Amino acid sequence: MSLAPLGAVSGCLGLPSNSAVSVGRGVDEQVAPEARIVVPAPAPGADADDIVRGFLRAGAAFQETPDGGSAVGTEYLAAASVDRWRPTSGVTVFDRTSLVEVSMVGPDRVRATVVAVAVIDDIGRYRELPPNTTTSVEFGLIQVGEEWRILLPESGFGIWINTDDFSRVFSAYRLHYVGIGTRFLVPDVRWFPTGPRLVTALARAQLGAVPEHLRGACESGFPEGAKLALDAVSVTDGIATVVLSPIASTADALSRREMWAQLAGTLLAVPGVLGVSLEIQGSGRLAVEEVTGAVRGPRDLGYAWEPLWSSSTALVRVGDQLRTVDMARLGQAGDVSGNPLAPDLPTLNSTVTAVAWAADGVGLAALNAQGTLLLRWRGKTQITVPSFATGLTRPSFDALGRLWVAGQADGRSSLWTLNGLAAQSVPADRIDPPWLAGRTVRAVAPSPDATRLAIVSQGGDGIDRLDIAGIVKDTSGLPKSLTSPLRVGEPLTRVLDTVWMDTATVAALGSVAAADPVRPFVVEFGQGIGLRRRGTVGPEENLVPTPPSPRWVVSTGGPRGLVVVSDLPGVLVRVGGGWLRLTGATELVVPPVH
Repeated sequence: MSLAPLGAVSGCLGLPSNSAVSVGRGVDEQVAPEARIVVPAPAPGADADDIVRGFLRAGAAFQETPDGGSAVGTEYLAAASVDRWRPTSGVTVFDRTSLVEVSMVGPDRVRATVVAVAVIDDIGRYRELPPNTTTSVEFGLIQVGEEWRILLPESGFGIWINTDDFSRVFSAYRLHYVGIGTRFLVPDVRWFPTGPRLVTALARAQLGAVPEHLRGACESGFPEGAKLALDAVSVTDGIATVVLSPIASTADALSRREMWAQLAGTLLAVPGVLGVSLEIQGSGRLAVEEVTGAVRGPRDLGYAWEPLWSSSTALVRVGDQLRTVDMARLGQAGDVSGNPLAPDLPTLNSTVTAVAWAADGVGLAALNAQGTLLLRWRGKTQITVPSFATGLTRPSFDALGRLWVAGQADGRSSLWTLNGLAAQSVPADRIDPPWLAGRTVRAVAPSPDATRLAIVSQGGDGIDRLDIAGIVKDTSGLPKSLTSPLRVGEPLTRVLDTVWMDTATVAALGSVAAADPVRPFVVEFGQGIGLRRRGTVGPEENLVPTPPSPRWVVSTGGPRGLVVVSDLPGVLVRVGGGWLRLTGATELVVPPVH
């Protein structure tokens, strides 16, 4: 057995093109990216160990095609295995400092093992792995002439790539879908190889079906069977022109508008793309009333990328009073006991906790001390909420004024929602997604666009998980069920609370191992909980410091805007590399964005 580093291959920047016209190649076409990665061909007489290491190194250069031929990685393969090498069918990312172990497991078999950071599937979905997760692959070996060559598994093989090269070759992009009944674009983060064919790859992926975790909550304007009519999306003077097959012209006016907005939201994230034009093969521009030329952003069609804060003001609880505070000045707030009283809001006695505030500034909700009653106010008027569960979680308003909470009833954990803006008493509606069976919900938080929920739940093994699920609504817009979940922040095994930071990022209050101190982690969908994919730090070195006795987390915008409500009791605000306690405050309450 030999043990040696699988070093980073050399990289250099290619010369920029001054041409005003560029073409996104077909997805399967081998074209070198702008950041070139160069690896050598097999050396004559190389032993089996060197051939395996050379092939794994060559994976990072799968887009490089010297003299218009095949990628150099194919030269390490037996002829029968060339078609089995599908680089983007499965990508394993490992830290640049990790060692790849290569060992013979038979006269013509070899095993490679590495400690992996993440894996990416064939549609670009990124899944971060727990620390110290190892992955292995076995290759066959055959002599071609007098040279060793590799036989890949019949199921095929992708690539192994270190974190340095990964950041050169791949980038995260958001595909977009439309929240049903809304004008919100809901993102789904995927990873794509960069380079001249990127625009084509993104457009082709956008034409695909709504992903499972959004299906029923979101829709796509593209009709089933719609395809790119050409092998490439051209980019001329910054305008990406997408030409679709004729079936796309059968879409109704709403779907056409959605198609334009979805493509604009996705393609405008590519450097150099300044506008998007959508055409039908043989018919010219796909007709939409609002569009007379290239679209410069989804807002041209009335669609929102990111919801906006409805207020710059938060509430701080000081004893039984609610006082106002400027969110932008929390780090300088100091003693908040003298801040202005919040107008037209009630006084809260000591038995009230976990306050939530509606975007209209009038709705308020909280729990009783035992967590057995949901309390609600409109202004200073308290409105009765019929009892429905025990062990209630901290309530949250979404941007549409609905209240969300979880609790225990009939021997199981469930979700409940109700109209939090109603002027009269209304019952809570129960939602029981099958995938939560046997789990206990610890926290629930609606997304800023009111299309999804972030749900923290614990299984019978005591392990917590954080899931994102779409909210499925009936024809009147009332929530009736949830979609299948998408798990995020996978390395976290303990999670106390979560809050949305934007439409593709949540903060989670938790830890990787149960014995680790609890702290806020920034969970970027499709990008993990830390910076390990960049090869710099692990999740245990997450940049958000550890707060004392954390209870729940609040977001006032961005990682620096994370606020922790503590069991001290107290409100802890990020200042420099630590936490500042707001004197006099026991809770901080922020309205939802919309």
